[in-house]
Order: sequence, then C-alpha cells, then structure tokens
Amino acid sequence: MALSGDVLLSVEAAQALAIDGLQRLGSERVGLADALDRVIAAEVTSAVDAPAWPNSAMDGYAVRAGDGTRLHLVGESAAGAPLARSIGPGEAAAIMTGAVVPDGADAVVMVEDTERDGDWVTIRVAPRVGQHIRQVGEDLRTGQVIAVAGSTIGPAELGLLAAARRGAVTVARRPIVAIVSTGDELRELDEPLGPGDIADSNSLMLAALVQRAGGVPLRLPLVGDDRDALRAALSEAASADLVVSTGGVSVGAHDHVKEVVASLGGVLTAWRVDMKPGKPVAFARLGQTPFFGLPGNPVSSFVAFWLFVRPALRALLGARQPFDLPKVQVRLLQGIRSPVERRHYVRATVAVDAAGSLTALPMSRQGSHQLTSAAGANALVVVPAHTELVSGGLVDALVFAPISAT
Repeated sequence: MALSGDVLLSVEAAQALAIDGLQRLGSERVGLADALDRVIAAEVTSAVDAPAWPNSAMDGYAVRAGDGTRLHLVGESAAGAPLARSIGPGEAAAIMTGAVVPDGADAVVMVEDTERDGDWVTIRVAPRVGQHIRQVGEDLRTGQVIAVAGSTIGPAELGLLAAARRGAVTVARRPIVAIVSTGDELRELDEPLGPGDIADSNSLMLAALVQRAGGVPLRLPLVGDDRDALRAALSEAASADLVVSTGGVSVGAHDHVKEVVASLGGVLTAWRVDMKPGKPVAFARLGQTPFFGLPGNPVSSFVAFWLFVRPALRALLGARQPFDLPKVQVRLLQGIRSPVERRHYVRATVAVDAAGSLTALPMSRQGSHQLTSAAGANALVVVPAHTELVSGGLVDALVFAPISAT
C-alpha cells in the first residue's frame, strides 16, 4: 500500500506494520559459552535429574531419624567423595553441604544441633525424616522442558542449561543489519570538520542498539545527498537481513530516501507517525528485505529505533514478545507539557525512591538534536498530545535500561 504525504499513522498502527510478515530467520547450534543473550529456536529439555542423588543441604551429620541421641561416627561424606558404606542402627556420618547422603540415612542434623566427642556425636535436636536432604529430581527431571522457543538466554538460563547437561543449544541466527547514514554534512570521526560539517554519531549509536537487540550491525560508508550514490548504497545494503538508514526521509529538497526506495521497487507502508520526536519514519521492503528509514536528528533516530526497529529485529529472531520494553507507571518529579498535536516520548531517568515507588525525572534538554537528552536516560515517558502533566502526577513510561535506586 502506497501512502500519501498527509497520512499520519498512530504509533500502534506503525508498530503493527513494522513487524508485519516478519518471521524468524534460520537457526544454528552454539555452545553455552556463546549462548548468552541468544534467542532459543527450539524447545530444550533436561537430559538428567538434578540432583541426581540425595544430597545434604547442610554441613552436619547423616543419621537415621528416631535412632537415639548418641551415635557412633563411621566416616565422612564430602562433596565429590561419597561415603562408601551404609549407615546402620546407632551410626552416623559427618556430611558436607552437597555431599551424597549415605544409604541407610534418612535425615541430616546441622552441626549447630550436635556435640561431637571423638568418634561419637550427640544429637541435641531430634531430626525428622527427610530433614535437610535435597531429593533426586527436586530441581530438574529428565525430559522436563527448561527453555521454550522464543525465550532469551540470560545468565541464570545458562546455568540451568549446564545443570541440565545441555552443552549446546539451537538458537536463532542473528540478523545482519546494514546501516546507511546519509547527508552531505556528515564526516567520519577521523575526518576534520569544516563549516557546516558534523560528526556521524547516528551510525555508531544505531550499531550499538542493533547489537543490544541481538543483531549484527554492518556500518556502510557514509552517503551524501546524491540520488545515484544513495541508490547504490541501498542496493548493496539490501543483501542484509534488515536495512536501516538515517537522514533524508523528510520533505526537504535534499531528502531522497523515499524516492530512491521507490526506484528500487520498494513500496512505502509507513512514512509519517503521530509522535515526537521521530515523525518522519519510512517503512518499506527492498525486495524481501525490511527497510527502515529513520530521521537524521539523532534523538528522533534513537526513539524510532526502540519503537519500531528493535521489535522488527526481535521478530526476525523469533522472540516470543517482539515489543519487549516494560511499561511501568511512574510518579513525575517534574511537570511535563506537550503542546504539540503528537504523542511525546520524553527521555527521563526512572528510579526507585526510598518508599519503593518508581519516579521519573525528565532530562533537562528534550530537543530532537540533543543527544544529551538520551545519554543517561533509561526510559521514555509517554505524554499524550496537548497534555500538561504536573509534578507528582502518574504517567506511563517505557523502560529501556536498568532502574536504580535514588
């Protein structure tokens, strides 16, 4: 569907278009050392019971419950060195946390509840059957599902996979994302800046965001405001799994992205979105490759990435929930006014106060050209159009970085 220039999509409609038709890419097997933050492509089950044998939850003595208070010590069971005999009537064995509970014993008494005298131990608190014993399969059972397709592997999940004796796992292939920065004014970091020149900050920022989202960034050379050069760059970029450009998507005389995309056979499915910053955002397909044309203003590009490009990347990874930014309600520490006719995504710092409530402090500068409004922020406070929010008021925020205490 081609869109006319006066169409202004809601954010929700644009987000639906951003992931429309996108499916997970291929999969690959990786060892656990390379699996952190990867997206599971196929269900994983445990290969073992865990624990595989009854073991002690405490340092103490393995005993037979109800076997008296003064017991003869017949040895020791340590982690990795089980006692090689059973516990009979009137007997006990010293045992360490994690060690195998000897046959015949059915309880463990903590050291603190005993008194030792040579080869004898006195039990001061009568144990109950099963006390301080971790039973077979208490954590995992053979065949138990421990990871589902679309879930992301974090540190705890890595440990669980190792405990389940899964040394390798099938994960989604990481999407390769081509990044094209456009504009005659852009210069690489090692180039001198002349009058009117600016450093290319967008492609580095977008590459970092792509990496955080689970993709593999591919920064292409800078492209000036030239139709032929842009056409060549986008043709090359289309061999990637997803293309992101920045700059050249508005209505200026030197904004050529939409025209060039059309010349390559792409049909825009979105152009202008009812939001601030980031109204000019172009969605299209270059052949089968999803294309996102983001604004040149760095903060506009930053916000549009979180709302549209990241969900598309997560969809290509097969994530169960592509729109994964947590939405929380926060109490404003400072009033916000949104006089424009578009929804405003205000960069802010969300924190936990002394009472345990979430608070939000908007960044002091909110210009779409001011990266200082994004650096240090961890959330986007969502302000409806034509709305003034007072200090102390409650509002929704989308959190994109860890929350700390004030």
